[in-house]
Amino acid sequence: MEYLVPEGTSTADIEALIQQRRRLAEEPAEQSVRVFYDTFDWALYSDGLALEHREGATTDSLILSELKGKSDPLSQGPDGTPGFAADLPAGPVRQRILKVCGIRRLLPVARVRTRTRGLRLLNDDDKTVARLAIDESRCTDPATGREAAMAVLLRVLPVRGYDQDQEHLVTLLDAAGLEPAKQPPLLQALAAVGVDPGAYSSKLDYRLDPDERADNVTKSILRGLLDTLLANVEGTRANLDTEFLHDLRVATRRTRSALAQIKDVLPESLVERHKAGFAWLQQVTGPVRDLDVYLLDFDVYQQSLPEALQPHLNPLKEFLLAHYDEEQRRLAEALRSSQFTSLIGDLQAFLDAPVPVDASAPNAPRPIKAVADERIWRMAKRVRQEGRAITDESPPEDLHELRKSCKKLRYLVEFFQSLYPDDDTRELVKLSRNLLDLLGAFQDLEVQADHLRDLAQRMRDEGRVETDTLLAMGALIGNLLTRQEQARVKLMPVLDEYLGRDVQQRFRDLFAAERRGGEDA
Repeated sequence: MEYLVPEGTSTADIEALIQQRRRLAEEPAEQSVRVFYDTFDWALYSDGLALEHREGATTDSLILSELKGKSDPLSQGPDGTPGFAADLPAGPVRQRILKVCGIRRLLPVARVRTRTRGLRLLNDDDKTVARLAIDESRCTDPATGREAAMAVLLRVLPVRGYDQDQEHLVTLLDAAGLEPAKQPPLLQALAAVGVDPGAYSSKLDYRLDPDERADNVTKSILRGLLDTLLANVEGTRANLDTEFLHDLRVATRRTRSALAQIKDVLPESLVERHKAGFAWLQQVTGPVRDLDVYLLDFDVYQQSLPEALQPHLNPLKEFLLAHYDEEQRRLAEALRSSQFTSLIGDLQAFLDAPVPVDASAPNAPRPIKAVADERIWRMAKRVRQEGRAITDESPPEDLHELRKSCKKLRYLVEFFQSLYPDDDTRELVKLSRNLLDLLGAFQDLEVQADHLRDLAQRMRDEGRVETDTLLAMGALIGNLLTRQEQARVKLMPVLDEYLGRDVQQRFRDLFAAERRGGEDA
């Protein structure tokens, strides 16, 4: 049993209340430190878990608990400060969280220092029949340095064979007006320093008013994308894990799409300026992301080769790693540059300014629902037209153009999803995602094959490659091109389904109601 001591109540008063009925003996106070960890996107919390690194006097341990406390905690040795789940020593905690955390780094989310006073409840024979622990804690938010006191916690620790004495102690605490602690320790700690667990997500989740002015809504969309981008800048600079850069790039692409596809809503000069600025940002973040992809998938690449060739691919990994630090340094410099600061500052200033009553852009004062209908329907028709032109013999360039149009359509649907029935838009987004995944796989495999050719040439130019490694890289390129053709084969049935009458009718019903009679599905 755990109780929170309310503000204004002294633990001394509670001890005095107990001592009116029972005798207490005090034990020496102990100090402890607990550091709670999660990924930046709160993967453990979202899975109902809390991970803590408990620092003891002689040994440390990792404790994994369920937030709802339905099962006993798991424990194992940490072997140092937690980093990536995959780097933890083998044990029950690692096994449980490995898939949950994936490739994201474990970061400290709360540091709790606790002073615990122990009290023993004695019977007439001076035997200990129950224990009471009084925890006085202070929590620090590692991200901001903010520190705050937590509510004092009383814990009743039973002694085997003395159930009635424990029940008597609980009755006394209830009589003192204490309420059981309802939150697990992690949530108590986060609440103390004002941290909202699960607050970060890269998913789009706008709640839009269909009658709101289009320029106001577009600003809200851009503001949300900018918040996501900025949330990932520091992690990208420090290279904490590869998903910071991934999410930053996705936010950048979405920003470019919002600027370009929500047309005639914002001032044209601002749109063109920021389209160019975010295109630069996409470009400077590309080299590190390319290296990330190769290094993350390297083991898969290597295992796809005949066993005799696998060792000869190791020089490629060494080459990638040798160039990684330099590219990461350039990326960090770009994210500290005046160009980046000006780009972000200029957009922030525009988003913070009120919209003009007499806006120059023709769609600015219109209801956002009308603008969204027009833009989504127009892009849906473009995707349909480009998709119907795709055949088994279409060149990669045509598939690439279709992918770009599909991505623009998907972003538009996701931006404005709350304006339409959830089930319908969710299904269309799912279908679009399936199509995009296959189009992306086709293009990515071609890009990777081309990039490998360039890497082979660079390694030759630098005199850092032997014939066996070139042969292994050639075999890998062949594998990638084979997989690309397999991706094309998988693509065509999915594309046919997407272009079918049922799916196209859904687009018509949602986004072109007033045009239904005159359009060909």
